[in-house]
This record gives sequence, C-alpha cells and structure tokens, in this order.
Amino acid sequence: MVGAMGSAEWDEARFRASIPAAKESVELAARFYTVGPTLPEWESQRPVVDLVFYLARLDYDLKVLLLHFLADPDNRTVWERYLALELHEGLQTVPQAISRARREIAKPSTASRLSLARFDAAAGEYRWAVKAIREDVEFYETLTTVRNGVAAHHGMRRGAGMEVGIAWTLSAWNLTESGNTPFQSKFGEYAVKFGRAIQDFGSSVVGDGEPPGSTHPGTGT
Repeated sequence: MVGAMGSAEWDEARFRASIPAAKESVELAARFYTVGPTLPEWESQRPVVDLVFYLARLDYDLKVLLLHFLADPDNRTVWERYLALELHEGLQTVPQAISRARREIAKPSTASRLSLARFDAAAGEYRWAVKAIREDVEFYETLTTVRNGVAAHHGMRRGAGMEVGIAWTLSAWNLTESGNTPFQSKFGEYAVKFGRAIQDFGSSVVGDGEPPGSTHPGTGT
C-alpha cells in the first residue's frame, strides 16, 4: 500500500510500464461497443460488458492519477483531489454495476455464460477488500467533503463559498511544509486498495481465473 511504502520502495519505471496495458484494456472494451449492439442477445450481454468496461476504465484512471500523484509531489494538491474524486465515484458506483450485471447473469434466459457462483464469490471478495475503506467513517466523511467541495467544483453553488477549497489548499501547503509526502496519504493508500479490489474482481470473474489477491493494480505487479 502507498501509505505503508517509503519513497525508496517506489519503482516509478515499473509503475509507469503498467499503464499502457491498462490503457489498451479500456480501449479494447470501448471498441467492443462498435460491434456489440449488432450481436444476438446484446441487451442480455450488455450489463456484463458495461461492468467490464467500467472496471477497466477505473483501473486505468487510478493508475494514471497515482503515477502523477507519487511522481509529482510539488503538485500534490491537484492530483490528490482528482484521485479523491475517482475514488469516491468508484466506491459509490461499482456496487451498482456489479448488482446490475448479477441480475442479468441470474436470469434463466441470460445470454451470459458466466458462472453465478463464481461471480458471487468474487463480489464477496470485493466487498471484503473495500470494507476497511467504507468503515473508516472519518476518512469517508473527508472524502465526501473533498469530492463535493473541492474536486467536483461545487464551491460556487448558490449560498456556498470557496471555504472548502481554500482549506484544502492550505492543508496541502501545511503538509508539504511539515515534510509529509504523498506516500503518507490516506487517499493514496485507499486508492491502491480499491484498485487492487477491482482488478482482482475482474480477473476472477472474466479474466485469467486467478484467485483474488493474485494481482496488484496499484503498483503494476
């Protein structure tokens, strides 16, 4: 995890080398949509295809954001807030995408050939993997505040000011002045944990069949 890793252990070249494959995966998943609607039983297949695309996109986004966050500490405040936005979105919407795909897989008439038992086991592993994030109440409240008041630019809504954004900027400045590095960030640590969880889920359901825990998207191993 980033939060438990020192800068001496950070292998930027290895991390960077993992990104092209993630980019290719999301592009291939997107390109499938150019032919998918012409296939028989497309609507039955689509919830699973949507899930695969979404997991690939999240994996790619997180890798890129983590790379810049760790490799460009001078601009930490920018990368960290968008990392928070991506983390918040993923934690909120991945369970919805999983549930939608499961409902289709469970139908007797489904066109999907995925094993429901395997899918449910992988979903259970995903929930267990992100449980620590969801149960960290203080962090989740901070994450929501950053998402709503900083990353999503809601500060100019009627009756709202820029107080949250100002506080975020001052906090980042104070952290830098005190010697705190991105490797000590809870946002980074949990982004890695979440990235591992979604890639393990995808690999277990539709990938190479390796069991959860066998891949490490956050660090490209």
